Amino acid sequence: MMNRRALLKGLGAMAAVGAVRVPGLWAAKVDSTYKGVKLGLITGSLNPLPNAPGKDPIDVIIENCLAIGAANVELVNVGGAMPPQVTNGGRFGQAPDQKTAEYLETREELRQWRINLPLDRFREVRKKFDDAGLNLFSYVYTIDDDMTDPEIDAVFRQMQALKVGLFCTNQTRATMAARMAPIAAKYKIKPAWHPHDNIDSPVEVATADSLEKLLAMSKDFVINLDIGHFTAGNNDAVAFLKKHHDRISHLHIKDRKKNHGPNVQLGEGDTPIKECLALIRDNKWPIYAIIEREYRGPGTPVEETKWQMEYMKKALGSTTATG
Repeated sequence: MMNRRALLKGLGAMAAVGAVRVPGLWAAKVDSTYKGVKLGLITGSLNPLPNAPGKDPIDVIIENCLAIGAANVELVNVGGAMPPQVTNGGRFGQAPDQKTAEYLETREELRQWRINLPLDRFREVRKKFDDAGLNLFSYVYTIDDDMTDPEIDAVFRQMQALKVGLFCTNQTRATMAARMAPIAAKYKIKPAWHPHDNIDSPVEVATADSLEKLLAMSKDFVINLDIGHFTAGNNDAVAFLKKHHDRISHLHIKDRKKNHGPNVQLGEGDTPIKECLALIRDNKWPIYAIIEREYRGPGTPVEETKWQMEYMKKALGSTTATG
């Protein structure tokens, strides 16, 4: 009969693994788990991709992930057919303050294209990652202010075809949360809210308070904590990680200076990268640590991203968590 100590130990381990469940969590044949922490990358880290005429960019991305040894992947774009271009749009795919006739016309063209987009490409991309033994666990998508409910539903259908259990909300504003919640519940795909550093805007996701309000809105909402942007906005990434680790799916690892400072090489800014990694390691939290390489050094994207992967491993091998 199992003794009490063993039972409690087993229940504790089950609780840790069950905090934020993602389909395919342990599915990758290629393993980039180090000291118990699941390392990986967002595919934007590999930009600019080398020019390979006649070759599917997804195949190039997969080759680069394998060269870096990054098993856990957050995909920025499936590639394939180019969407219609919007005229006089706002920044980061958002609606402009003043909507011209050209904007409204081209935005409707994009809307209809998006709603009617075939799902075959998403299934094809999923198969490519599966065949390579990589764990494609997340997608990146901005739900912009001008999206209709049928348009949002179509985007979730596409992510369902891609077989991801969550997605990084990228530039999605907090004002879209109420409309996203029922669709997220319908498709069982968790929006992982991604903060930036524009802390003075009441509609943006940037502060600890804005993230906590989102968590309170829906059990299907989780956090993709970008510790670089969070630090640049003068927030405390370590404190937030300790308080909300059970609702955090993954970190974006980059280094920035405080007070809206620039991106710098890992280890040269104010972001508590080592402390956050050590907390995940020591507490066995099922949180991915994903490189989002925005600092551009002298090497190739693969060389630079591989260096950052090694930096995280060295940090995990030497750092002690602070509390």
